[in-house]
Amino acid sequence: MATQTVPQSVAFAEYNENKTIFVNNLPTSVTETVLFAEVFKDFPNQVSNVHINRDSRFDTTIAYINMNSHEAALQAIKKLNGTLIEGKKVNMFWSLRDFKQRTQNETNLYVKYIKKSVTQQKLQEVFEKYGHTLSVKLSSNEKNESNGFGYVKYCTVEECQAAVDARDEIAKEIGDEGFLIAKFCKQPKNLKTNLYIGNIDKTVTEEQFLKYFETFGPIKCGADGKKFYRFLYDEKYEKNKGFVNYENTEDAQKAVTAPRHCVLGDSDILVTYYKTKKERKQEFKQHANEIKMNATGKYKEYNFHVKTDKAGITEGEIRDALQDCGGIYSIKIKYVNSEPTDVVYICFDNAQSAHQFIQKAQVLGWTANPFKTKQERSNANNYYNGTGIPGFPVNFLQYFQLFPSVFNTSMNRQPKPGNKQPRNVSASQNAKKKSKVDNNIKKQPKSIEKAPTVTEEMKNNLGDQLYDFILGLEDYDEEITGRITGVLLESIEYSELNNMLRNKIEELKNVIKEVYENLKKINN
Repeated sequence: MATQTVPQSVAFAEYNENKTIFVNNLPTSVTETVLFAEVFKDFPNQVSNVHINRDSRFDTTIAYINMNSHEAALQAIKKLNGTLIEGKKVNMFWSLRDFKQRTQNETNLYVKYIKKSVTQQKLQEVFEKYGHTLSVKLSSNEKNESNGFGYVKYCTVEECQAAVDARDEIAKEIGDEGFLIAKFCKQPKNLKTNLYIGNIDKTVTEEQFLKYFETFGPIKCGADGKKFYRFLYDEKYEKNKGFVNYENTEDAQKAVTAPRHCVLGDSDILVTYYKTKKERKQEFKQHANEIKMNATGKYKEYNFHVKTDKAGITEGEIRDALQDCGGIYSIKIKYVNSEPTDVVYICFDNAQSAHQFIQKAQVLGWTANPFKTKQERSNANNYYNGTGIPGFPVNFLQYFQLFPSVFNTSMNRQPKPGNKQPRNVSASQNAKKKSKVDNNIKKQPKSIEKAPTVTEEMKNNLGDQLYDFILGLEDYDEEITGRITGVLLESIEYSELNNMLRNKIEELKNVIKEVYENLKKINN
């Protein structure tokens, strides 16, 4: 195939000499070896080198692939743009070194209402008929399914305009109803005209939606006269939602500040300025951090660890049950292996609401205890740091060694009749036993495999699960639950304790009971 030549009027004069491909949206786990092999299998002996950039400033992992020739790079982009690497769709464009070239908008197109069956390679194939494309991107979701819109960047303004003029012809190949090609114009950050509308009753029609929002001012239109708005049904929440883009910021502001009660159906609609996915993610993270700080700070006394009577209870059900309790600041349902449990963390913003909740929880049959942080409710952390467990003498674990049934990892042997209460053991005898154990360890065969490393995070997670389990038995208060948790974590191997928690519940209950009895003896 002959090398494509760009006209002299092209904005990117170095196009014919470009041999470098820019790759983005790569999985974070991908290596240069994997990427090299992915390209090399289709273009053997044409790949010069591959460089992956894992700079944290970028949202995704990016890479640069240098090919041996411009033609090889061109064919690689045509064939591999939109391909799946380790289950993720990646984008391959021409690498542009000049910042002005990368950010120039005069040759950018926004393509909307593309058929969901159209692939990124098909989109590229269609738009290449009208000029030299520098980049073609089809937006997709986390499942690599098309979102129905995309972006195209050409070398020249003339090529860009040729594609706009060919809208009807292109629509026959890839267009859905309302297909649109428009020159892309990035909206200034301080110019807010685009709105998101949610929580619309499903009985509301598109005509009613449009008629209501047109009362605030004219809606922006494209070159084909089609208004910039979208109305669709949200299956997840069984509600309608929509988007509206006004011509003027003042009209958008009027729509945001207008009354929302029963203006579209019987619900209070949500009207807010549209935010990008990155902005929403950042806002959510800030909001979550704020809630966490308040729940463990100024609202700590009104924060509760709650065990409900229903596994998989939803936030809506909780709010309905507590609607008479006043101001709920936050609700967080505990998940285990991505499945909701019956444990919930509920925080209120005032003392009166918290008091009403305690009374309501008794009526509902829920077990509510004041929330405590990990440091407060789990003494294990102090042990791992070498500081022991607060409230016990430094050598208190030696006392528990006098009760072998608690730490018998087999848990299957029956006690022999006539056993006497174990007597105290002197320090010298303990030292001899320790020396003997150490010698036995040294004599073990070297072929024995090393046990898997247990990290502090694994221990802490097990401690959290164990704490919730013991507290859920409703036989022990929070203070004694924390002490029992600490003793078990420090006295039984991680693997055995983890196995008991998952497969030997009755045996674990017996161990917990015996530890509790021994703790009572220590306190007495």
